[in-house]
Amino acid sequence: MSAPELNITPTAKMKGARLMNPFKGMLRLWCFDVGSLSFLGTGLLGMVLGCITALQGKSDSVELLFCMGIVSSSAAVAWQLIRLMASECAQLIPHYRRHIYIQSAVVLTSVFGIGVLICLALGSMSSLSTLVLVLVMSFAFIYLCLLSTQWFYASFLLFVLVPFISLITAYISLWLSAIALVVLGALIVRTCRALPWRAEARTVYLNGLEMGWFWLPNLQSMRILSRFERYLHPTNFFIGPMLTILLLLIPAVCLVLGVLSHQFHQNFPVLLLLAQFSVISCALVHWSRVQRSRSTETLLLMPGFDGRKGLIAAFCRGQQRLLNVVVGIMLACSLLLGWLSGDLNMPLVGHLVLSTYWACALTLGFGCMCRRVLHVTLTMMVVAGHSLWVSISLASLRDGGNLGDWFIWDMLLMILGIIVLFWGKKTLWKGDVISG
Repeated sequence: MSAPELNITPTAKMKGARLMNPFKGMLRLWCFDVGSLSFLGTGLLGMVLGCITALQGKSDSVELLFCMGIVSSSAAVAWQLIRLMASECAQLIPHYRRHIYIQSAVVLTSVFGIGVLICLALGSMSSLSTLVLVLVMSFAFIYLCLLSTQWFYASFLLFVLVPFISLITAYISLWLSAIALVVLGALIVRTCRALPWRAEARTVYLNGLEMGWFWLPNLQSMRILSRFERYLHPTNFFIGPMLTILLLLIPAVCLVLGVLSHQFHQNFPVLLLLAQFSVISCALVHWSRVQRSRSTETLLLMPGFDGRKGLIAAFCRGQQRLLNVVVGIMLACSLLLGWLSGDLNMPLVGHLVLSTYWACALTLGFGCMCRRVLHVTLTMMVVAGHSLWVSISLASLRDGGNLGDWFIWDMLLMILGIIVLFWGKKTLWKGDVISG
């Protein structure tokens, strides 16, 4: 006797599809993917710090942190869409694309909604225009990534623009931002309805994992650059020439921004931007080391290292040289920009240099202890903490305070950074390479 057949009509099938939980597997998709977790974790950290800062009534820092949360979340959404385009089986798995779209919309809506509610609770209506403009920029970035996945390499430009959002808002009205938001949202929805598979999306995915989502042009070999790379070797072995280009490009861009800020009488947070990207550059050293861990044996077999202990000693010496270079760049740019503006504040210069030192030292020290990409992602908490530290200290200085207490904490944190560097040397490549 045959089993009874189920009479399932097309209408019933459609109802079943609608009743499927669109958030099923969201934790695995968003929190077990390194790229998504990196951006999503940074966004979540910005939101948490923003809520904590809101309880203290500091509206300026709240606005900056929520902008960082929106930008980071939009980068995570763009990454999910790129991975969707890189997956050949995305169209074969039932409801997979639909679930990604719903989850992405919920992530962005939640982050933006929390930011708006907190700003309204603080009575800061001007922050509403800033958050809407940030969301417009995020939508524009996502749309460009949908048109061409190569645009994801420019994700760092979003983070560069975050400190200047409040200045840009003064020239763009809220209604104009709202119209742009609706138009971009419609364009994204229309593009996602017929999202194709793209071979270059896989290339972007793999390059992003290895390079930490940074892309910079390759420069031809120059004698002075070769000497500088030998000076940092073997610390720059895994990251390659990108570290040298970063150390040259970041101060150059900051000096140009400083000159433009002085020329047009705008108060751009140039030095804060320089300090932030200096710490991020140090984090990328260990990001690339963990991503390319298979190259460790190749580095160990190179002449010039006396076994594993010699390699570790040389790597840590290179880290110290990198730290000296970063602090020297910070000192030189601070003095130059202060002299240019005619307001050279030596206590402020000292505070910025010391805070950059301990933040980079903590990042490099904790990076030595990392053996997985997730561990390196957690070092971004140092970046966020350093940003909050400098922002609050500068706000205190503008309100008529002094930097005496900040100097004391800077010295204590600098000692902590030195201890972490020493501790990191003891745990670097522990059990990862052949001991010798």
